[in-house]
Amino acid sequence: MLQEQGFSTYKLPIQELRKSIISVLQYPFYLIANLIRLKRIVRKEQIDCVVVNDFYNLLGAALLLTGSKVVLITYVRFLPSAILKPLRALWTKVAQRYSHYVIAVSDAVLGQLPNHRNTIRIYDPVTIEEQLPFAPYTSGTKQLLYLSNFTKGKGQEHALKAFAAANLQDQDVRLILVGGDLGLEKNQAFREELEREAQELGIAHQVSFHAFESNIEQLIKDSYLLLNFSESESFSMTCLEASFYGAPVIATRCGGPEEIIVHEKTGLLVAKQDIKAMASAITTLIHNVPLRNQFAEAAKRYVVTKFSTEDFKKQFHQLLKSAS
Repeated sequence: MLQEQGFSTYKLPIQELRKSIISVLQYPFYLIANLIRLKRIVRKEQIDCVVVNDFYNLLGAALLLTGSKVVLITYVRFLPSAILKPLRALWTKVAQRYSHYVIAVSDAVLGQLPNHRNTIRIYDPVTIEEQLPFAPYTSGTKQLLYLSNFTKGKGQEHALKAFAAANLQDQDVRLILVGGDLGLEKNQAFREELEREAQELGIAHQVSFHAFESNIEQLIKDSYLLLNFSESESFSMTCLEASFYGAPVIATRCGGPEEIIVHEKTGLLVAKQDIKAMASAITTLIHNVPLRNQFAEAAKRYVVTKFSTEDFKKQFHQLLKSAS
């Protein structure tokens, strides 16, 4: 797509630090090799500004440390608390020291970064395309959608318990969990654990598990609600997509969703791990179709306004002007 628009594209074999001795030993060599490649690209393309995605990527800082005269912008797209404190402190300090601006994508992320004159929040714009018509729920199966990789911490086990506690066994309600395992054995084991739990809770006949589907818009628009009971979210694209496509969201107060969902106006927010509150929220919206439809319409209006593409363009353009 970029090439069709006339942009040059390059691929760098970036190596991330992992919890292994081999990864730690390889990291400096990859960093140096990629720095050399990046400097060549900057010279060849006459680059004025480099945007680095995530503050643990040291390529941008290394670029300036080795004499490149470019504007450096560093994005932070996940909660810094997810990283061990010593590394988080080091990487944050480096990012704030060498970047002209550090951009947090949410207030949740911004709140976990040290106060600094060059550290700001700019929401990503809504660039989602809509192919299907928006329509309120009228009748039929009430499908509850859980859209997330099968990774511990994402809250699928809470959804199963809340669904069981909502006592919906005699109603035309289904819970669909859609996500990938990223090819990791621990995630595959977690999914199998969830399937066993559905059996033990007596809800297996109402619950199904699926790999990720390509048509997210159709999946969301076929759903009555979207659930997100994660332990920690820096933003939550699934909550944004659901709100945009017209499926109200019930989510935990875990960071990012609180900036997308207005409690009792566009969806419902509950405390983390509070199964009783989750079940109550599900029951409330299952039995109140007009409220569900009211939330759906309000959610779409809210996210289109709050995450406006035009607002993003203005903010980012002003940032570039001030940094140059």
